[in-house]
Amino acid sequence: MDKITLKADARTALGKKNRALRRKGITPIHMYGLNEDSESLQANSGDLRNVLREAGRTTPVTLELSNGKDTVTIVREIARHAVSGEIQHVDFQRVDIQQEVETPVPVTLSGQEDAPGTVGGAGVVTQGTFEILVSAKPFDVPNEIIVDCSGLMEIDSSITAGEVVLPSGVTLAGPEDDRIAWIQPPRVTAEEDLVAAEEGEEEDAEGAQGDSQDASEDDGSDSPGEDQD
Repeated sequence: MDKITLKADARTALGKKNRALRRKGITPIHMYGLNEDSESLQANSGDLRNVLREAGRTTPVTLELSNGKDTVTIVREIARHAVSGEIQHVDFQRVDIQQEVETPVPVTLSGQEDAPGTVGGAGVVTQGTFEILVSAKPFDVPNEIIVDCSGLMEIDSSITAGEVVLPSGVTLAGPEDDRIAWIQPPRVTAEEDLVAAEEGEEEDAEGAQGDSQDASEDDGSDSPGEDQD
C-alpha cells in the first residue's frame, strides 16, 4: 500500500476563529502522543476528506508539516457538525511504527447464505459486534476483518471474537467472548410463536371461566329442599 500523506500547517486560530478557517476551506486538526507536546494544525478540507476516505481509522497517515518534519499518525477522533455532517475537527495520534498500537477495526461478515443453519429459512445470521479491538504495528493493522459465517450449523450457533482468525502480526486486544455473529430464528417465526402463546393463554382463561360456571351450577342444583316433592 502506498503511503497516505496529508500536508498540514501550524494553526494560530483558536476557538471561535476556527469558523472563519472552515469558511475558507481549511479544517482545524490536532496532533498528540508519544510523550510530545500536542500541536494545533490545519489542513485543506478537501485533501483531509480524501485522506480520511482512504485511510479510515486504521491506516497510518503521514502528516507532512510545513516545518519539514514528517510524522506518522493514526486517526483517533473525527468531530462532525450535528446537522450538516461536515467535518469540524480531527485528532491524529502520533505512533511509533515499530511499536504496537491498539485500535478498533471494522468487522464484515461473509458466507451468511452458505451457513447450514439458514437452509430453508430455518434461521437468520445476525451481527452483534461491528468492530473489534486489535493490537498490531501501525502498518500491520488491517482495514477490516472479514468473518466467515459459513460454519454456523444451527439456531444459536455463534462466532466469538476469540474464534476469529486474524492476519499475521495482529492479535485480539478486546474481550474474547464478544459475540460477532450468531443464528437466530426468523422474526416471523418468533412473532407466530408469540401469537400462539397468547392464544393458548386466552383458551386457558376461557376454559377456567367455563369450569367455574359449571361448578356454580352444580352447587345450585344440590341446594337443600329443591328435590323435595
